[in-house]
Amino acid sequence: MKEILMCGLLFFTTGSIFFISGHDRQREEKSGAQAAASKQANDQIEIKEDRFSGVTTVVLKPQVILDKPDHQLTIEIKTKLGEKGQLDFEKDDVKAEVWFRSLYKGSVNFGDQELHFMIDGKPLNLGEMPEGTAEATDENMRRQRGFTIKKSFVSIFDRRAVEQFSKATRVEMRFGPIELALNQSTVSVLRDYANQVLAQHKISREKKIFASSIRAWAAHRHFAYAIAGTSTVDCLRPGAIHPSNLEKNRGSEPLD
Repeated sequence: MKEILMCGLLFFTTGSIFFISGHDRQREEKSGAQAAASKQANDQIEIKEDRFSGVTTVVLKPQVILDKPDHQLTIEIKTKLGEKGQLDFEKDDVKAEVWFRSLYKGSVNFGDQELHFMIDGKPLNLGEMPEGTAEATDENMRRQRGFTIKKSFVSIFDRRAVEQFSKATRVEMRFGPIELALNQSTVSVLRDYANQVLAQHKISREKKIFASSIRAWAAHRHFAYAIAGTSTVDCLRPGAIHPSNLEKNRGSEPLD
């Protein structure tokens, strides 16, 4: 009876895994199609998946939010999802790296360098933005427009901030003493980006949960085989759990 129960458990578990795998594949294909459609509709957003590490990177290309003859300010965002080494309480969190690039002539007063947003009338205060290192693209842009100075500042959007932007219809911003209202085109791109990040984060979490289930199933299967004293081949072989076979395995002991 022990062999019958263990082989039955193997068949049930294997069937469950195949069902989950098929369901997961359908969900991923549907999500992938939606993501592809969104990418075609908005070429300002890039989604890159590293098939080796499983990390998905969602990138928002530079968006001009202030464009004056003597000062240009752009925003770009990069979010990495599915990175290893996260603690349990961090797995539901989102950390979007937000870069502000400032190109200007003369001088600009950034004041306290604190970043504030007003999203549909609700405040989002992100505190002081430290100055970062500009990339080569900033240098190229600076030369093309004739700007003499460039500075970069970085901030982090957590999940709460991303969720606010995912529903935004009007966004106002203050960086130090600089105040501006983002145009509707930029607001739409930011909203689409935030929704893509949330969608990709959900997919990444589901993949991790599925992978954990597979590992747990493999561990239980190994344990079950050890107890039953049989192998996968034995359980899957035609007639493996036929009563006559069990009698042979148990010697002359009759079946109950």
